[in-house]
Amino acid sequence: MSSRAIAVLMLLLPLMMTNSTATPSPIEHCLRMRLYPPSPPPAGSELFKIYDFSRSLCQDVFRGVRHSLRITGELPLDYIIALCDIFGDNEDKVESYVKHILGTNDFLKLSGGRTCATIRMRQRANPDRSSLW
Repeated sequence: MSSRAIAVLMLLLPLMMTNSTATPSPIEHCLRMRLYPPSPPPAGSELFKIYDFSRSLCQDVFRGVRHSLRITGELPLDYIIALCDIFGDNEDKVESYVKHILGTNDFLKLSGGRTCATIRMRQRANPDRSSLW
């Protein structure tokens, strides 16, 4: 792939991940794709290359989440925020999703004691998100 094509893809990547109401984080975008997978475009179309690029981006995002989990023993804050956004701050759904995906029963340890309610409270107190923890 030429450097020009890579530059164009990097410029178009934020456009691919935008939502009409708000721009989700890459983790939220990838989690939504995992929960509600879109049907793949036909293999011969131009959209297939963009679709494949989005899949490889999500693989890298989840690889980063796994690495962070392995190093710190906790899920990254952005991952938990994305789950809270997706499930509408429903703690039970977030907890059951994490338990199902990671195959563990110790959600409080994985979340570092953070809940959707405490995250939202700190977001309101610090709207620029410079330091939630």
